[in-house]
Amino acid sequence: MRILTVESSKNAEYKKLLQLQKEAKARKDGLFLLEGVRAVSELAPDWQTESIWLAESFSGAVPERSEARYYRIPDALFGKAAGTVHAQGILAVVRRKHWSLQEMPVKAGFWIILENLQDPGNAGTILRTADACGADGLICTKGTVDVYNQKVVRSAMGSLFHLPVVSVESIAEAAAFVHAQGGQMVGTHLKGATSHTGVSYQRPTAIVIGNEGSGMSPEAADLCDVLVRIPMPGRAESLNASVAAGVMMYEVLRQRS
Repeated sequence: MRILTVESSKNAEYKKLLQLQKEAKARKDGLFLLEGVRAVSELAPDWQTESIWLAESFSGAVPERSEARYYRIPDALFGKAAGTVHAQGILAVVRRKHWSLQEMPVKAGFWIILENLQDPGNAGTILRTADACGADGLICTKGTVDVYNQKVVRSAMGSLFHLPVVSVESIAEAAAFVHAQGGQMVGTHLKGATSHTGVSYQRPTAIVIGNEGSGMSPEAADLCDVLVRIPMPGRAESLNASVAAGVMMYEVLRQRS
């Protein structure tokens, strides 16, 4: 591989790299930043890599991507481009993928729907857990955090490359897809009539996770076939969204196992 050396912050390619820290710019260009040794090494072959940037002090293995341009830059410049305090010295600029509901797998008959979920850490953790539980993919309604947000990508720990994530305009669109597969929509709700363990998940199932502060919208609750509650005998009023999602997903896995 040919590695070009960039010494100045005025370099045109380096300026473009810095601009990708702005979420709106990255979205417009159809790109996202992937940082860290493990993350870059797990980048699947079918994800187009535009460029790979190496800190001057980086001495680890460098993955070979025939389509990518390679740059080595001083540590100080790398630090400005990195999204973490303790950067590992390698990052990649990767092209985003966009799936449609028509491309969503139905093999497991198991999906997670995120309705207006805001926190990047929650979204990334849910994506990682869904991957671990064998879900077919995630469906995100309009208003949900961008799955290519750098914090989401870091929290997902490579699972972004294993599962499709589909964006839809409304919860109704997501519900129509699930019901077309003969599936059920199951939502966690404080007014749920039964415990999350009291429902059968043997049929195709979509777990609906709502906003961290307000929960599911009334429309989403109306579209759900079943509303369940996760027992909380303690004094906490609610569970963290990613924890609730994890409890639900592992109940699906337990029943199907």
